[in-house]
Amino acid sequence: MPEKIENLDDFLTAIIGLLKLIEKSSPLLFRLNFRTNFSHSLEEALPRLNKLKEHDYIQFPTNYEAMIESGLTGIQLDLKLESFEHSYLEFHEKGGLENLMLVLDKGRILLASIADTVPGFGSFPQELIEFIIEELKR
Repeated sequence: MPEKIENLDDFLTAIIGLLKLIEKSSPLLFRLNFRTNFSHSLEEALPRLNKLKEHDYIQFPTNYEAMIESGLTGIQLDLKLESFEHSYLEFHEKGGLENLMLVLDKGRILLASIADTVPGFGSFPQELIEFIIEELKR
């Protein structure tokens, strides 16, 4: 069973785990060309997400005004993480395409906030998740 998501490091660990699970399930989820490109994309995305976990903005968010202003600390972050965690656990407990898309969508929203705030991170993981969701809708 997945562990509690208490901070941004835990959140990123959960996103990485979801992406790996999606890759393992990709023969059932995606058409061949998307599956191939998705696999190559993960080769680039996963190391960057792992590196982000070590970033000072993620490890010490209260030290950065931009993180506070983006709602990535304190009660604002707690609210976002609790909502993500609820969907994450729901997916792990019940499975299902709709539950997967819901947890990915919530993850996408948090990744967008991180991308807008953390210097040098960029929007690639958020965009990758957006493309996954669109493919799953097909």
